[in-house]
Parts: sequence; C-alpha cells; structure tokens
Amino acid sequence: MKVYLIRHGETVDNVAGLYAGVRDSALTIHGVEQARRLGEHFVKTDVKLTHIFASPLSRARKTAEALQKAQSGKSQDEAVGIVQVPDLIEQDFGFYEGKPFFMRSEAKKSGKETHHEKHKNDPGFVDVESKEAMCKRADAFLDQHLMQLFEHERADSELAVAVVSHGILLSNLWRRLLLRLPRKSLSIAAEVTAAKGPVVLEHLGGWSNTGYLELAFKKDDKDLPVVPITAASTSDAQEDEAPTLPTPALPVIVPDDAPDEASSSAAQKDVSAPVSPKAALPRFLAGWSTAIIAVDSKAHLVGLKRQRGGIGRLAHDEGQKKIEGFFKRQKKG
Repeated sequence: MKVYLIRHGETVDNVAGLYAGVRDSALTIHGVEQARRLGEHFVKTDVKLTHIFASPLSRARKTAEALQKAQSGKSQDEAVGIVQVPDLIEQDFGFYEGKPFFMRSEAKKSGKETHHEKHKNDPGFVDVESKEAMCKRADAFLDQHLMQLFEHERADSELAVAVVSHGILLSNLWRRLLLRLPRKSLSIAAEVTAAKGPVVLEHLGGWSNTGYLELAFKKDDKDLPVVPITAASTSDAQEDEAPTLPTPALPVIVPDDAPDEASSSAAQKDVSAPVSPKAALPRFLAGWSTAIIAVDSKAHLVGLKRQRGGIGRLAHDEGQKKIEGFFKRQKKG
C-alpha cells in the first residue's frame, strides 16, 4: 500500500497571510495549476489511485478533484470516488479566522499567544480549536478509514491512497499515525536522508502547497531499498514552519510501551486542553513495515512559474480562460 498525505494548492488567504482554518478560502489560479501538475505527475509516475479522501473545504476538495480528473483521463473505466471527511478539515482558528498572521513579540511567546491574552475577554471571542480536539479528529479518520484498508487489503493489486487536507491537520495526522507504527518497522529512503540529512520523525516539517508525504507499507517485507532509522532520526528538535501557514507544535499522546524519544515530545502541552500522556492507542499496526519515501515532495512543481502581473495570485474562476485561448489559429478556408 502507498499512502500520500497531500496539502491543498495555494489559496488567496495563503497569499494574503491570513489565518484560514474552517474559512473556505478559494484556490488561486496558481494553486489550481499546482493541483493539475500534481495529478499529471501521479499519472506519469504510474501512481494509480484506488482511494481518495479529502477535507470538504473547497481548497482541498478541488485539489482532490484535479487528482481524480487526471486519473480518469487515462483509460480508467471509472473515476476514483472522492470521500469527503469532515475530520480532515483544518484547525479552527476561532477569533483569528481571516485575520493576519501575528509576528513574534516576545522571546517565549508567539504573537498569537500575546494577542490571545489581550482579546480573550472581548465580546464574541472564540478560541482556537484545542490540540486535544485535533488529536481526536485525526484518530477518528485513521480508525474509520485508513486503518480499515489494512484489514481489508486486496491481494490482486497494490492500494494507492491519497489524503488531501491542510498543513496543520496533516502534521497532526502523521504524528497520530506514527504512534501506531512499531519503531523497528520504520525506514527512510536514502534519497530523503541525502537531501535533508537526519530526519526527526515527529517533526518532518511543514507541507508546501500540494507538497506530499509518501509512505510505503509492506506486509512482512524486510528487503525495502531504504536506510534504517538511526538514533539521530528520533531526536527532539524544532519543527519547520509551513511556507504559507505556521505549523505550531502539537501534543503527542504516548502509550505505556512507547520509546523515550516519543515521550520527550509529550512535554509540549496545551494549557487550555491538557492531553493525558498515557492515553491508550487504538489499532496498533503490527506485521507491516513502513518506509518514508518522500517528505514534502514538490517534484511536480519543478519549472512551474506564477503568471505575471499578480494574475496567478487571484482567486481561480472556472469560467476564466487562459490567455492562449484568445490567440487561437483561424481555420484556413
């Protein structure tokens, strides 16, 4: 089974530097092109998607539709259906939805935290969705959708699963999935370590627009062309921020038998919604080896240029035509 955790294409709020969690920010013209390129890239690299899950917000749904369109355009009898899952929606920023990112104002506090202290008693204030709530949503998706595919695997062909969501939710989802994987079963492709150096599993970094994390799962297979996880790969470190949306540190719920390096991440806790470090984990994935094939892959974006004059940053309109459409050759009489 291959699993692709994909962030949506660029949106108008990404460009404007605005918080957009549950806010339905539209894809830009450039974002639509990113999604189209991703769909074509999967076809060219012979990725035949068998399942597509997506957040119902339009930026994720339309990115998923671009994948679906590319797949169905290559002699497939039927297009792969898109399962829209509300649990894959981005973190709800509450009072901050549609507001600009806040610069750091104190060494040990983010600008958002400072602003929270200032406005938490304002009329109509709605707080940011808790990390505990996001953990529950990520676990719900894993239990109700992804983990079931391992239980009902198809013997005749390989499964290829695309999960199209949002930067912060994807970081959370990966960490929740990581807790279900035996550490000894994990490996990292040599290409990843060559490009990025030592990889910290809990902190893979942010997702670029249409960037994806590629995971390969094999049952009882010890011959994957990858390098083993080393101690440096599991050390604690600061997580990189996503290019257009900050990715705050998320809590890690650690089972009793988890290794010490995962436990160190549990120290980052949400004061407003503490998470028990001993919470039980459902459905531990035993009997499978997991390989990290690509981290924030952007191979499909090589050579892609934004349309000039600010056009690429505008909201995409399905009725718009590309400029080439105005210069079609006239038919010879």
